[in-house]
Amino acid sequence: MYRILLCVLFALSCALTSEAQCPAATPPVINSVTATQSRCQASGTATVSASGGSTPYTYSIIAGPVLAPSQSSNIFNSLSPGTYTVQVTDNCNTTVTKSFTVTGTYAVPSLTVTSVNPSCPSSSDGSITMSVTNGRAPVTYALISPSPVTAGPQAGNVFTGLTAGTYTAQVKDSCGNIQTQNVTLAAAPSSMLVVGNNGVSILQYISCDSFAVYLTFNYTNYKPPYTITATLPNGSTLTQVLTAPVVNNGSFYDTIRIRYNHITGNTDLLPITITNQCGVSSSGYITLSTGMDMTPDSTVASVCGRGYTYTFDEFPNLHCSTVTYTLISPSGAVLATQTNNSTFVGYPPGSGYKVIRQDCCGKDTLQFNWGETPPFQITYTLSLSYGTCIEGTSSLYITFNYNDIADAVLVSGPPSVTLPDGTVKTYTYPDTAYDVYNGGFIGYFGPGTYEMYVIDTSCGQKDSVTLTFGPGDVRNTVFGATLEKGCNNANKILLSVNNNNWWMPGTVTVNSTSAQLYNQYDESSATSYSDSVQNLPAGTYYASYQYSNIYGASYFRGQSTWPCTVDNDTIVIPPYTNPLFNSTPALAICGATREVALIPDTTTGVPPYQYQITAGPTTTGLQSSPVFTGLAAGTYTFQMIDACDNSYSHSISISTLAVPSVVTTGSTCVGSDVLFTLPYSPFFTYTWQYPNGTTSNGNTLALDPITTSDIGTYTVSLTSTIAGCTNTSSSSFSLNSCLALAETLLQFSGQWENGNIQLNWQTTDDINTSYYIVERSTDGIRFTPLQQVEAVGGNYAVTDAHVPPGMVYYRLESVDKNGTYGYSNVLSFHNGNTQPFYVYPSLVTGNAYVTVTSPATGHISYIRVVSVDGKILKTIPVAAGVTQTSIDVSGLAAGVYFVVMNGDEGMLGAKMLKE
Repeated sequence: MYRILLCVLFALSCALTSEAQCPAATPPVINSVTATQSRCQASGTATVSASGGSTPYTYSIIAGPVLAPSQSSNIFNSLSPGTYTVQVTDNCNTTVTKSFTVTGTYAVPSLTVTSVNPSCPSSSDGSITMSVTNGRAPVTYALISPSPVTAGPQAGNVFTGLTAGTYTAQVKDSCGNIQTQNVTLAAAPSSMLVVGNNGVSILQYISCDSFAVYLTFNYTNYKPPYTITATLPNGSTLTQVLTAPVVNNGSFYDTIRIRYNHITGNTDLLPITITNQCGVSSSGYITLSTGMDMTPDSTVASVCGRGYTYTFDEFPNLHCSTVTYTLISPSGAVLATQTNNSTFVGYPPGSGYKVIRQDCCGKDTLQFNWGETPPFQITYTLSLSYGTCIEGTSSLYITFNYNDIADAVLVSGPPSVTLPDGTVKTYTYPDTAYDVYNGGFIGYFGPGTYEMYVIDTSCGQKDSVTLTFGPGDVRNTVFGATLEKGCNNANKILLSVNNNNWWMPGTVTVNSTSAQLYNQYDESSATSYSDSVQNLPAGTYYASYQYSNIYGASYFRGQSTWPCTVDNDTIVIPPYTNPLFNSTPALAICGATREVALIPDTTTGVPPYQYQITAGPTTTGLQSSPVFTGLAAGTYTFQMIDACDNSYSHSISISTLAVPSVVTTGSTCVGSDVLFTLPYSPFFTYTWQYPNGTTSNGNTLALDPITTSDIGTYTVSLTSTIAGCTNTSSSSFSLNSCLALAETLLQFSGQWENGNIQLNWQTTDDINTSYYIVERSTDGIRFTPLQQVEAVGGNYAVTDAHVPPGMVYYRLESVDKNGTYGYSNVLSFHNGNTQPFYVYPSLVTGNAYVTVTSPATGHISYIRVVSVDGKILKTIPVAAGVTQTSIDVSGLAAGVYFVVMNGDEGMLGAKMLKE
């Protein structure tokens, strides 16, 4: 009888078998693996039939989408679709493996919603139609809370009779997975505005005391017919219905005819009310008396020495076709009589002038004083930061007592201005701004003191001014565009503009790669502006803020080519991925019950998350905590639901606490770099014991590089603490050196031949060698014997006719007659039937993207970027059939990272270095 020590390379087990007759009379064989289809996400099973060897057997899955540690049962549950490798180990520690496939094409249901908006805000004629792809029938549809109306679940996918509001549409398939989308039925509010005349007459003379009134209405959301009601000056009402008014740039028009007799000095109003199809009304008024009375409107004459010019009647359309204006001097003499021209110029200052206006309907008189003109003078200056379109500068508002254009000459000031982006703009002295209007703007002025004079262009008079602009006088606008990640096609870009002063004009735009989504010009008096662009799908978006100057500023010639400031930002919205949790939860055992903690992948879905048990020895309702307490051993189906009401379900067998499988990245030969990684969990604490007895903590162990002192047995201790319950488990693995062969090995090589791998080696002297063993591995760590060859000297050849998919590794073990042994270098091949796994570039300089080439899978898989301490920094979903994935690593700090993927062939990994 033998007691055999089991220490398999990276098998994470080291135990003594029970006494058995070893070796067994016949080797163990796997007769069959019977797999059932995974009809949901992970519902497949596999039943293993084995014979031979020495019983009892243990069963484990060592490769595939889901790994399973050793167990006594020959049945594996909760398997997702994919190709697996099962390993059977008998009591003599002899192993045998076999591949099997769990079929299944299940994918989480995908929901698409189309809608029809209600015709009016108060209407209930909207509808929602849901369309579903993937999932498993039968499917039910529902409008769930929060929604203005809830309905279902039902078999039909159309919901009618809906009012305006935001609805939560949900679909659920027979696997219990749900997908949810918010859809807004927006009966755009309609409005109308009666446009007043704002100091301008909108009346047209028809005959004495009879006028046409031209009405203008601005509207939003065109909803005819429109009913217009006017209250006339005599107290009666006039009603007109516009069934389909012609629109033009958001406005439509109407004309009414009224009788109206104006009394000089009176203010007469015409109230107007307009109502649309949806019952929305708006009221306003027209000032009928605007322009009826004469007023003395004075301006300085453009001809030097001519004094003021007076105009008395701005609206000749309010009178007969012929109107005469007579100017009377203070002494009563008739100075001038003009037809259809109320402007008089060139008379001396004085009091008591009169103007008599007469048309076919009557006459009226206005008495006024003719003023004396002062010398040319700058009357007012003001620093206005909202009059400039360049960040870090200001504009000058200037008035003078001269109602014509003038030229401004900048005499002296700072040599330059440095803009916030570091650009330096140099001033020129002297510099001239031509054709400056009274009440105009001049730019651009940075902080400092300037000397300037203004000269009128007609008479050559000028006036000087000293201007000082402080740091607080210049424009300072901060534009922000930030992402608020949401559900599928429901992301939001938050826009903000904050100014250091009021009335800062500018235009905010948001564009996708193919269309403009948002364009808003803002010149409100507020110092800040905020808005958002909602319901955005994944993609790249470009937000910008274009500084504006709407005041027609004049510029000094040296500044005329300075461009307006534009702030740009790029926002990348990643695709929404369904919520996901680790298929290996944290487990702690207290007495007869178990405390289980799910580990959510927080890079998926949208928090907050909720959790529940939907099937198993017990079920629970939804809870915010991922911790479940007091569970008996058994298989449970856990479900995770995110804030979008999308779910992920997975069946997990809960039994005993065991150290998870170690993931190895790199080579285990002396001089190579290797990283051992265990799943990170806030509930787990790992301790690694080295061969020399020292320890370290954490979920990773890096040997960089491996030295001879690192060879030996490592023990991993796991402490799990959940809900006050703590217990531990440990496991060991051995790190064996890749030693040189004892004899002289001239070469060990291999090549593909007709779908097989031909291995060859040649020795110079193997007189002391007993035999060779060719070993094969699919991960470069765990090697199993492929073929034994007796040492006969010279050249050797072995053919592997059953090459597994993916990467394959070979090494040669030499066993001497005295029992010593050694290993050759490791050869690696890639099976041409599958795609290799690698990262390009593996050395990343600066901020860039890397491309991961990976084997295609038959289902959604995930590529993760992992730090050297085992933390998952990025999770990228990979659709079935995809072999190349682009990953943005611009946000990663310099250092070493590992890119891993759990594909159909098991765990794949590659190292990446970012400088």
